[in-house]
Formats: sequence, structure tokens, C-alpha cells
Amino acid sequence: MRVLMILDNLSRDSGVSSIVMNLYKNINSNNVKIDFLAFKEGNDSYLKMIKEKGSKVYILPNPLSLKTFVKSIKIIKKFFQEHSKEYDVVHLHSPSLNEFTLKYAKKNGITNRIIHSHSTMTSPIKIKKYIQMFLQRNVTKYANHFFSCSTEASEFLYGKEFCIRNEIYIVKNAVDTKKFMYSEEQAKQLTQEFDIEGKRIAIHVSNFSKIKNVSFLVCVLKRLISLTNDYKFIFVGDGPTKKDVEHLVNEFGLADYCIFTGRRNDVERLLNCGDVLLLPSIKEGLPVAVIEAQANGMKCLVSDTITREADVGDVTYLPLKEEEWIQKLIMINKRSNHERIYACEKFNTTEFNILNEAKRMELKYLSMRGGRA
Repeated sequence: MRVLMILDNLSRDSGVSSIVMNLYKNINSNNVKIDFLAFKEGNDSYLKMIKEKGSKVYILPNPLSLKTFVKSIKIIKKFFQEHSKEYDVVHLHSPSLNEFTLKYAKKNGITNRIIHSHSTMTSPIKIKKYIQMFLQRNVTKYANHFFSCSTEASEFLYGKEFCIRNEIYIVKNAVDTKKFMYSEEQAKQLTQEFDIEGKRIAIHVSNFSKIKNVSFLVCVLKRLISLTNDYKFIFVGDGPTKKDVEHLVNEFGLADYCIFTGRRNDVERLLNCGDVLLLPSIKEGLPVAVIEAQANGMKCLVSDTITREADVGDVTYLPLKEEEWIQKLIMINKRSNHERIYACEKFNTTEFNILNEAKRMELKYLSMRGGRA
């Protein structure tokens, strides 16, 4: 059978794209062949990897851009007219594109149309928020299968009443456990590379969007160092608020306590030197960074707005009050190598192991095989 994945972009910076690619790489292509439709390639994209695996990739003009709107609609209509018979399933991971994709998939007879919720909130920017709300107003109209990363993400996109009346299929944001297994050797290398021997290490990984609330961590660190000076904060990633965060670090005189790595393709390596992952997001669906950190045997401190379904055993939920984060950070001790490895092995048995979840997803797709509208 053949599945068409539809995403906003193919960037490695995108959490949604990373989740999709984890599934894609681990689903048996002899049973389920997967192609991609996107409206932007994005930074450091997965395009080359997808093509090397023999899948088709279609990059079409963005219907959410005023410059390409009219052109895009014509091309999307033509695309589904020409390719609808090739696919048993279309799987949309960007709900705001519902009106521009699943609508035409339905019109052209694709039987199985999945919409997938990956978030629990709209943009914090007012104009973007209202645009998203408008675009997602008919989010259940054209799909006939409803997927989500968590219960909260389900209720956010579909509404509580809809979730009560309809089946919502939960797809865990699973990760490659071998890739994230703790390595004592890499931990030693990083300790030397960053000159952080003897320090407790807090790591933050994100795209530095406003939702990630990174400046909160700088305020926490400012007060934390008055109580203990054995912490280093490592900030991994890049994005719209990064310059503001760096400015705040310098303004508070915290440069000696902070390391900014920028965008990295080796997050799994960097986690090895960390003792705790910090994620003070205003709100999220099910953050992959928290799952990756637990796969590496790390402890996680996250805001209490994040779904409890992200907890595989090593997550502490906290309100966004500086004092509570400071007290928890003071109490965190380094785990021994034995404890880290034990935590990794325990994680391997969970549903967040990509091998387990990819097999479940493969069977779900196969159950849709047959019949056309």
C-alpha cells in the first residue's frame, strides 16, 4: 500500500517533521511505501534522506502565502487529480492545511484521510492565532481518521465532545532508543570539549520560539547562582527569541554560566553530558525533547502545562514560578553511569521506543488497505 504524508515543511528544526521521519525510517517499506508532500523544504531538510530511501517528494507552492495563494490552489487541485489513484492513505500533519489538501483528497476519491494533532495551542501572536483558528474551523470535515500525539492535543484540535463521540488514535512521539542510549565515552568527551568538568549540567533544547519561554530559564539561573555556582546551562538550538535570550544573559552577567551551541545535528550526543533537561514551555502537545532526554537516562524538569503523557518515569512538572525551579535544581545530583544505563534500558521497553510504535503504525496503515471512495 502507499501513504502520502503531508507536512508544512521538511526541516530538521521542525519537531513535527522529526517525529514523522522517525516513523518513516522504521516502517517496513516493503509493506507500506511512504511519499511526501510539503510546501517548504526548510532549513537543513530531510529531502536528501527521503530521496535516498526511494520515496517521492513533492514541494508545492505554499497556499498560506498571499504571494502564491492563487497559483498554489491550482497546482494542489491538479496534483490530487493526477495522483489520487496512487495512494490508499493521505496523512496530514499540519491541520491549518486541511482546506487545501484533505478537501481535494476527498474530492478525488482517496478513501482514508488522516488528520493528526501535534499541538495543544495556537500561536501566541494574535494575528497568527486568529488565522490558525479560521483555517482549522472545519478540521473534522474532510478527514475520516483522527490521530493525535496525546489526549490534550486531541481535545485542543477536535474538541472534547468530538473526542467523546469519535475514536482518536494516539500515536506516541517515539524515538530511536539506540541513537539516544547514554554513552559514558561521549559524556567524557563533551566534558572536556565544553570545559565543564565537575559541574552540574542543565540542558535546554528548542527552536527558541516564544512558546518555549527560554528567558524564564535565564531568570532562574540568575537567582540559582547566588545559592550554588556549580551549574552550567547549555542552550541548544536557534530561533526567533535566541538573540533576546543571549542579550538577557549578558545583561545579567551570566555569560560564564551559559553555553549556546546553536543549531546542532547531534543533540543525541550533547545529551550525554547533561544531568537535567529543562523545558519551561508556556504550553505544548507532547515535546519530543523530553522523550529524547528520558531515552538518554536524563531527568527532566518541565512546566506543568505540558501533558502528563510525556512522563516515562523521569519527569517532574512544575508551575512557572522561579523559586520552585531553583529548589528542584539544587536537589538534582548527577546519576552514576550505572543509573543512566539502567534508565535507558527501562525506557527501551516503553511505547516511546520507535521500533514498537513504528510497527503499531504500520499495522494501522495496513488495516486501511482496500476500497476506494
